[in-house]
Amino acid sequence: MGKRHTAYDVGMATAETLAHRLPILWWNMVSPSAAGNAEISKMVVEKQHAFIEGMAGAQTEIVKLAMTPWWLWHTLTPHGSAQRISDAATDPSSRRVKANAKRLRSKA
Repeated sequence: MGKRHTAYDVGMATAETLAHRLPILWWNMVSPSAAGNAEISKMVVEKQHAFIEGMAGAQTEIVKLAMTPWWLWHTLTPHGSAQRISDAATDPSSRRVKANAKRLRSKA
């Protein structure tokens, strides 16, 4: 598992990304452009990739937990196991939203 993403960090990065992308969406509805279409396509495709990576990460974590040897079962808790699975599922989208905010910030 990678770096932990706090709800605050992801929320602020989401707000910043929306602030940069909403004008692109609005202007592309009024006057379509190649750059606007490229950004919209990138938005859709990256969400699909994040979903696939998140589901694969969650499934991998479930398999790791299922394959835990019996002598280590005492280290597992329901809360800790659920946290590991949810972290694995949300890490790809958290990384992407923070990377988008950074990329769009440098464009502006």
